Amino acid sequence: MHNISQLKNYWIVRPILNRLAFLKVRFSESNIELILACLVGIGAGLASVFFRYLHHQMHYLFFEVIYPWLSTFSIYLLPLIPMMGAVILIPFSLRYPGEINGYGMPRFLISVHLHGGLIKTRQIFIKIFTAALTIASGGSAGVEGPIAQIGGAVGSSIGRFFEMGSHRLKVLVACGSAAGIAAQFNAPLAGVLFAQEIVMVGEFQLQTFGVIVIASGLATAISRAYYTSAPTFGALQYDFISYYEFAFYIVLGLLIGVLAYLFIKIFFYTSDRFAQLKLHAQLKPVLGAFIVGVLGLVHFGVLGDGYTYINDAIQSPETITIAWIGLLVVLKMVATSITLGSGNVGGVFAPSLFIGAMAGAVFGWGVDLLFPSIGIDPGSYALVGMGAFLAAATHSPMTSIFLLFELTSSYHVIIPIMFASVIGVMVARRLCPDSLDSMELSRQGIHLHKGSEANILNTILVTTVMAREFEKLQETMSFAEFMVYFPGSKAQYYPIMDAEDNLTGVVSFQDIREIMLEEGLEHVVVMKDLAETNLITLFPGDSLTKAINKFGIKDIAAIPVVDPENNRKILGILNRKDVIDTYNKAILMRDIEKQH
Repeated sequence: MHNISQLKNYWIVRPILNRLAFLKVRFSESNIELILACLVGIGAGLASVFFRYLHHQMHYLFFEVIYPWLSTFSIYLLPLIPMMGAVILIPFSLRYPGEINGYGMPRFLISVHLHGGLIKTRQIFIKIFTAALTIASGGSAGVEGPIAQIGGAVGSSIGRFFEMGSHRLKVLVACGSAAGIAAQFNAPLAGVLFAQEIVMVGEFQLQTFGVIVIASGLATAISRAYYTSAPTFGALQYDFISYYEFAFYIVLGLLIGVLAYLFIKIFFYTSDRFAQLKLHAQLKPVLGAFIVGVLGLVHFGVLGDGYTYINDAIQSPETITIAWIGLLVVLKMVATSITLGSGNVGGVFAPSLFIGAMAGAVFGWGVDLLFPSIGIDPGSYALVGMGAFLAAATHSPMTSIFLLFELTSSYHVIIPIMFASVIGVMVARRLCPDSLDSMELSRQGIHLHKGSEANILNTILVTTVMAREFEKLQETMSFAEFMVYFPGSKAQYYPIMDAEDNLTGVVSFQDIREIMLEEGLEHVVVMKDLAETNLITLFPGDSLTKAINKFGIKDIAAIPVVDPENNRKILGILNRKDVIDTYNKAILMRDIEKQH
């Protein structure tokens, strides 16, 4: 931590500090973190309020002004509305490539954990506008993911302004994300647990927890001042009828776990298909928006965040027929996958709540039909299903449990949501170990839940560590010639090359030492005879994690690095000792950063 008087931007806070010095207020590191957490909570709360305001205004423009006018010509012009949003997105995609399109949470988590919490300030404004545009124009996505990222960008910006080190910057990002979620749902505890479970990937420290609580509470206060005490769903009522229902909630959890697994598979299958589609990158979001608009013609509920239909499923399920609710589960999965997979902007939080609410309502109706004497309320099952599906899809049971508790203010919901959420997460993890947030990272070889030490190796490539200057031997060299060459050599591992300079094998000092004891063979044996031809190789773009795994296959000390397009063309040698030295250096640098 810098001394506060050494900060580049000290001139801004000096008048305040002078006043506090007059009052004999001293600043410890904890005091400074607390002050910054307060600033982050206020900033993220205001950003959240503005984001939601902009979203509502855009939604009014698209669906209260433009769509009624289009529908006078034909209701089948509905797909033009989400397409408009996708077209307006194009200039932003061109101006900031790689920063806007698609589901942004994996990129956000990479910035937090692998880039030291460095998030550009412009992300606050870019994400506010582009996410509001996609969702307000009918894109099937949620505002909560973008709000968490916007809050995180606020935290990163404030931390960088006061020149915080990477560890404290990461904490401030978590404060901002918690504040954004808390302001959205009027649920400060859920915001705190979201930051701990998803943003901090389960890393818990008491001091960290405290500042996140402060930021979350301040953002909630700002949201309540603007939106009243229930900004999202209103006051939800949960009815607990009988202890027999616990068995039904266990079955619901099993069903939710399977549905969450299917959603994850559909989501990434769709994303892969759009990535492989031979179409200009800027046209893919437009195509995706058109398809979602067509699905909107099947049922209007697939468009946007779907909060209205979530409310209906929970509070007045009789207003939607059971067949339509069941269909909406499938349609929302597909529409959300297409929206984000094609490159439009948004999150999966609201769609997860939507799918869970609809699945829970259908399940509740089925239980009521089978056991009419109990007097089941399908809306209560929709409520629990909403939280359970969110838990299963994101692998964040604590966030979901406390979110439901804060939305209902009912202690009766605790045990049902605990059963359904935990069982749903267990089933989903059994079927697929990755969540919606971690799947893309795992594909890149990044496993945040394994700890930062493991990810240090994931972020370092073989090409940065391999030795580019190394000794090579011709396969026709006799052992006698090698014994003349050996005293002046510093290597213990020799690639063996043919006449065209292609790699045909490797010889280690261990192989040579064994034949030294044999007399009379020095002029008969050549290097080709000694070489190991069943080679383990690496590519320059492989991570050190992959390299470590390959070192363990035969307990070898060095591996040749070859050209990906020609595995007989050697580019370098990766030594196990160099990997260990690089890892230790990276750990040391990380620890030094934490101290600042």
